[in-house]
Amino acid sequence: MNKDNEMMPPRAPWRASKVALCAAVFAVVSLSLAVFAADLSPVSDFGPAEPGFGGAAQVARVAQHGTNNRVTGVQAGQNGLVVNQTGIANVAVTAQAGNDNWSVLQQSGNANQYNGYQAGQYNRSIAVQSGSGNEATVTQTGIAMSSQVTQLGSNNAVSILQSRNGSGLSVTQTGNGARAAVLMK
Repeated sequence: MNKDNEMMPPRAPWRASKVALCAAVFAVVSLSLAVFAADLSPVSDFGPAEPGFGGAAQVARVAQHGTNNRVTGVQAGQNGLVVNQTGIANVAVTAQAGNDNWSVLQQSGNANQYNGYQAGQYNRSIAVQSGSGNEATVTQTGIAMSSQVTQLGSNNAVSILQSRNGSGLSVTQTGNGARAAVLMK
């Protein structure tokens, strides 16, 4: 160990620089996205399964960078929500009822909108929006459904309605102005 380092008093955790604090929060959220986005369906498996709820009523993690980003999350039961927003004027509105439902959202760019609703049990939803002016609406009601939406570019739109237990789907939109509507009953 360096003698100069030995002479320095230890830094109190509350005195960490804003940059270090932001980096730590981003690392935790990035890790959370990877962990909680895991085991979403046969469509997308990023690693080990989500942690069990074990009596925890709710889990919600939100990280926002940029300006005018908004998240509204309503949860009833035992559900989890992870949102990471960067950029300007991104909006996320989610509602979950039931147990063991997970929503994971990554928004970057400007003026992206996400609306999600899950009811039932063991449903999983991942959405990644980058670029500008993308819109996604995901509604899943039932048991063990999964969806993954990836929107790259600008002015893409997708609407998903699933009510078939055990179903899974993935929608990827690249470029500009793509439109999709998916109904699985």
